[in-house]
Amino acid sequence: MKRLAFYTIGFACLAFGIATPGWAEETRCISISGAIAGSIVGPTSVLGTVTGSLQGATQATITKQEKGEDRVDLELKHIFVTESRDTLQTRDKALWIPIPGRSGVYHMSTQYKVTGGTGRFAEATGTFKNHGEADTHQGLVTLAYSGQICGVAP
Repeated sequence: MKRLAFYTIGFACLAFGIATPGWAEETRCISISGAIAGSIVGPTSVLGTVTGSLQGATQATITKQEKGEDRVDLELKHIFVTESRDTLQTRDKALWIPIPGRSGVYHMSTQYKVTGGTGRFAEATGTFKNHGEADTHQGLVTLAYSGQICGVAP
């Protein structure tokens, strides 16, 4: 009778989704935020220092650029390298809008889509965004980022 009760309880746990340690892994999501201070180092490349949740460095590569009369649309890819040597890769779409009266200076906003990573970001998914300013005359990019990434190891 005890054996039957044990099997009945075990089956009920499985049928109703009652988790027991080790049987199901929970997806871990984290909110991220911080700032990026970048330097334009070539026609399609920006290197930057990252503070906040992704503290470390980043490299952006412009893969496509379309100039309109009142905007510049960009497609980019980024690699973030944290101080602990974890990496996070993204594919992005950015919009630059000229700031009136400031030649070569743009308001910048970017939508990042996580495409891969290593270390604690090996299984990462999610999106985040930035907003800030790009000054093409001085070669500077100053941005704030925020969003959520899931599948992050502790």
